[in-house]
Formats: sequence, C-alpha cells, structure tokens
Amino acid sequence: MSRVQIVVLITSLLVTGFIVEQVRRRRLAVEYSLIWIVAGLGMIGLSLWKNGVEYLADLMGIYYAPSAIFVIFGVLVFVLCVHFSLEISKLSSNNRVLIQRIALLEDDLKKLKEHPANPENQLLQPQLNRETGTPWEFDKDV
Repeated sequence: MSRVQIVVLITSLLVTGFIVEQVRRRRLAVEYSLIWIVAGLGMIGLSLWKNGVEYLADLMGIYYAPSAIFVIFGVLVFVLCVHFSLEISKLSSNNRVLIQRIALLEDDLKKLKEHPANPENQLLQPQLNRETGTPWEFDKDV
C-alpha cells in the first residue's frame, strides 16, 4: 500500500466515523447521513483498490486518472445540491402552512379578546379529539 492510499484510507475512515458519530448523537438525521456514508465507503473502497481510480477513468474515457476523482466528486456535489434543494423546498412549503395556521390562530385570539362574551366566539373554539385531547385541526401532519 502506498503512502497516498494510507492517507486517503485514514481520512475516509475519519470522515465516515465522524458522520456515524453525528447520527449517533442525533445531530444529523439519518436521511441526510446516507449520502455521506455512501461517499465515505466509496472513498474507502477506492483507497483499498490499488488501480480503482485508473479503472474508473478508463470506464469514463478519461486519460488522466486523477481527473476522474474530480468528476466523481463533481457528481457527488451535484447530487447533494439536488437533495438539499428538494429538502429546502419541502421545508419552505411546510413553513408557509404553519405561518397560515398561526395567522388564523392569532385572528381567533384577537376576536376572543375583543368580545369575550359574544356567543359567536363559541364557534371559534376548536372541537377536541377525544382520543388525543388536541384540536382536530392540529391532528393532521404538516
């Protein structure tokens, strides 16, 4: 094993171990860690396979083998960007729904404070779910 392979192997093991530790401490969600763990395992595999980079470069039609590493990392970065863009879009949509719910609740609260004895305000009080004890409208997933 060459010195470069040993350095890459140690770095790959450290990165993969760091990701696993972050998942174990619940600082990183499992669904986000899978991409990083796969990348770390791929780096470990390439560091153990002596001619792996040359073989992949030949498969991709790249004449200079180290350039294949940049292509692989470019694809990895692209996949990460698409994945995080999808997550951001989903979170943005969820935030919009939550903001609308808060606005409706604030409006109901304002009406209750303005006219506490008004019989119409009885309609503003949510019906409770008998099983969970929470308002029906909040039992739905966001």
